[in-house]
Amino acid sequence: MNGLPHRRSRAFTLVELLVVIAIIGVLVALLLPAVQSAREAARRIQCSNQLKQLGIALQNYHDTHNVLPYRQGGTGLTSSSATTTNTQQGSGLTMMLPFLEQVSLYNQIASPQRFGNTNYEPFGDSCADASNYQLWFTKIPVFICPSNSKTKPFSDFGPSHYCFCGGDTAQKINNVREGTRGAFGYQTNRRFANITDGTSNTIAMGEVATSLFQGVTLTQGSRRIWGGIAREVGTSVAVLSPISCLQTVEDRASGTYKASIVTTSEARGSRWGRGTVEYVGFNTILPPNSPSCQSGIFNSNGIFSATSRHPGGVQVVMCDASVRFVSNNINSGNLAARDLLTEEGGSPYGVWGALGSIAGDELPGDF
Repeated sequence: MNGLPHRRSRAFTLVELLVVIAIIGVLVALLLPAVQSAREAARRIQCSNQLKQLGIALQNYHDTHNVLPYRQGGTGLTSSSATTTNTQQGSGLTMMLPFLEQVSLYNQIASPQRFGNTNYEPFGDSCADASNYQLWFTKIPVFICPSNSKTKPFSDFGPSHYCFCGGDTAQKINNVREGTRGAFGYQTNRRFANITDGTSNTIAMGEVATSLFQGVTLTQGSRRIWGGIAREVGTSVAVLSPISCLQTVEDRASGTYKASIVTTSEARGSRWGRGTVEYVGFNTILPPNSPSCQSGIFNSNGIFSATSRHPGGVQVVMCDASVRFVSNNINSGNLAARDLLTEEGGSPYGVWGALGSIAGDELPGDF
């Protein structure tokens, strides 16, 4: 025994252990962006699939009723019944429910026998105001983008990250039946025959991100442009000067409105049941992921931008149900042009504006 060499087990030294930990840290740092990128790619594909479902639902709706749903109105199909059901506040998403495997929910909303003359009005600016209208609180999976699903919508109403395109006008985007240059508007039913630019060249719906925050009141909402609106900025900013609307942002990197903007809201995309443009609409003036500006406090005209949490742009579904990705850097033309547009004619807002208008006689080309 004494003649045999003595062997000792050798442990890692502190330096060796630190080196191993450092190598693992470097590998994690290298792999984490790739993992995050893969996850976002999967979420983006799922989002694209949901937009495709909405595009097909619009096609089926048109096949059934020979018109597209309006962005805002009631559950009645004609303009007269649209003004007497849901107190004119219902959204086109409500009309699409039967074509999205939500027939039961639609029947409950649309039943005059159950809800009387107001037909389940999607009104009220707080949960308490809408305590009798619990169906509007329903979270519908096809309306929720997976890249945005963990955000906190305004109040507890069911959100929708997919909204209707009103074209390239700010002046007649909210409460005007005539003059809407997009496929959807206030009590406006379009037919595919009205889309003379071609269904493959015209946006039907796109993304609108909801806010990560929840304000105490409508006038104390999030200051972030994702989900937020700069309100009461006046017609000169919200309608006539897209460049001025861009200047409401404090810092593009942080994406927050300036402190001088007294009234903000986090209404964007926060209620699928209510048809005002703040909740379920956008226009194609400022490029994707730009700020939104409103002339008044609520239900007034303005620039309502498409936004998403996908890096670099937003996804849209065209009127032919094809899904496209639109970059933040898409050509948006002359942003100094004032919104004095007629119902027909070319858009001053470049390729982005042309994709929103239904009868501009433009060929957007690649984007």
